[in-house]
Amino acid sequence: MNIIGFTCGIVVIGHFLYNDSKIYLLYYCIFSICFLLIDILLTIVIQVCILATGAYFTSIAYLQIVVIFIIRIVEYVYILLFITFINRRKAKKISIVQSLRFLVIPVFSVVYILTLVSILQIYAGFQESVLLIVNIVLILILNIYVTHIFDAISKNNILQNEINLYHQQSKLQHRYYDNLESKYMQSRKLIHDIRNHLQSIERLYELKDNDRAKEYTNDIHMMLNELNQKYYTSNRVLNVILNDKFLSIKNANIKLDYKIGDVNLDFIREIDVTTIFANLLDNSIEAASKVEKNRFINFYVNQFNDFVVIKIINSMKDIPINKNNRFKTTKKNHEGLGIENVRKTLEQYEGTMVVDYTEDEFKVNVVIPI
Repeated sequence: MNIIGFTCGIVVIGHFLYNDSKIYLLYYCIFSICFLLIDILLTIVIQVCILATGAYFTSIAYLQIVVIFIIRIVEYVYILLFITFINRRKAKKISIVQSLRFLVIPVFSVVYILTLVSILQIYAGFQESVLLIVNIVLILILNIYVTHIFDAISKNNILQNEINLYHQQSKLQHRYYDNLESKYMQSRKLIHDIRNHLQSIERLYELKDNDRAKEYTNDIHMMLNELNQKYYTSNRVLNVILNDKFLSIKNANIKLDYKIGDVNLDFIREIDVTTIFANLLDNSIEAASKVEKNRFINFYVNQFNDFVVIKIINSMKDIPINKNNRFKTTKKNHEGLGIENVRKTLEQYEGTMVVDYTEDEFKVNVVIPI
């Protein structure tokens, strides 16, 4: 009855007050069952330890204090670790080292209280018992305080992650507007000399040198085309990213084949658009740049029914390092957050990413429901 009642209570409260997604129903059930199993196992382990060590308690009350306190501390740690595990599925909020440091206070609390109880068994009057209770309350308050510190560290890591993303986005925008300014200056020079260019073309036609006149005209057209700032999409941030990355692709002598449809990305935060597209294109450029012959990147974005589909195929020289389904980067001083952060970002929108590769090609397929 205890197991059934506790499990149902956790599931109902969690579903209606916290997260109502189906996967969390499973999490709630696992949490409650493990919680009760910890109670049972700890009770058995404590009994076995007492029998094995021959520990003596002057009063059954002290035994109850020890057992209950140990169980509650372990339950408290279990709850925090379980919540941390669930949070890490959404974003990398804390490191393993920070998690281990956090366990120091709960472990210290158990040892400290056991030491006090052992000492008070020699002589324990009313005053000593009150002091024991006060110490237990203070230790619990200390653990709660450490929990708030732990939560603050987690939030700080999230904010730092956001700052890195905004810094990456601001660099893209800075390069984009620098490029605009450069093209503006070039266009002023061309406009200033346009009369001379026209006179030269007219002179060539007067001299019946039609081939050179046509070649001169084509050169002027090419110069004008270079000054045009391309608009690949109506999404402002994505357009900035594509202008920057496509220029990098051109400078690296990589053959680019792209097709960008009429895609609505308004439901995705601008910072997440940067994370997804900038990092995927950075990975492709890095891999294709290492290839000596047949460098290429195929980039396609389109919308099918209620899904945004992104597909990137690029040439590569070396097979990527895949460890525990995570790809390692070889880039130096790289500020992007990598393909794993793309995966984490997609989880916020219930999107999926499938990565596949052969000996000379790397493929990424992303599907995001609208």
